[in-house]
Amino acid sequence: MQIIESESTVCIVEEHAAGGDLLKKIKKQSRINEIEARFYFRQLIEALMYLKKIEVVHRDLKCENLFLDACDNIKLGDFGFSRMMRNGDESHTFCGSRAYVAPEVLRSRAYSGYTVDLWSAGVVLFVMITGLMPYDDRFPRKMVEKQMQHRVTFPSRITLSDDVKQLIFAMLHPVPSERIPYDEIVQSAWLALTPYQFRSSSNIEQISPS
Repeated sequence: MQIIESESTVCIVEEHAAGGDLLKKIKKQSRINEIEARFYFRQLIEALMYLKKIEVVHRDLKCENLFLDACDNIKLGDFGFSRMMRNGDESHTFCGSRAYVAPEVLRSRAYSGYTVDLWSAGVVLFVMITGLMPYDDRFPRKMVEKQMQHRVTFPSRITLSDDVKQLIFAMLHPVPSERIPYDEIVQSAWLALTPYQFRSSSNIEQISPS
């Protein structure tokens, strides 16, 4: 990001997300197959691990805030609700989109640390591989009840691996401290064989100026 100032104007120059956002891609394809989803999800987890390292919680993680560059790499954006949260810090602020928000946030409970982002990442993965939301946010009370019972229902018409189902189930645990941490996600059966990759422009055909 770059900021350019003149006497009367302040311009913020940001990286162009040539591929749009992840939700747009999901809608176009109806859903994303597991092989492709692994690539995107591995990049997302790397981004969240970095945020955890610098003690930043995003708090508004959703498909619409995951952008794709010209090489189809994930770019995590919209840090409007993010904040520094060190060990022991707590917040009661409701942040994010209801369909992606962790149950402790929906229930107005104090929350701390990266576990709220963990939950939202689990929702993102569910949406990627099914094209659907795991919980119906039109009925908040019923939604929270289902979440607190640790019920995750996968559509029967879609064939999914047991490994990805188990990973999502572990991420969508109603108790924050019981959610699978990032290091175990990376080593999970579904993701362990997918090394972190960043696609470069060298793999894209270059067009010479006329």
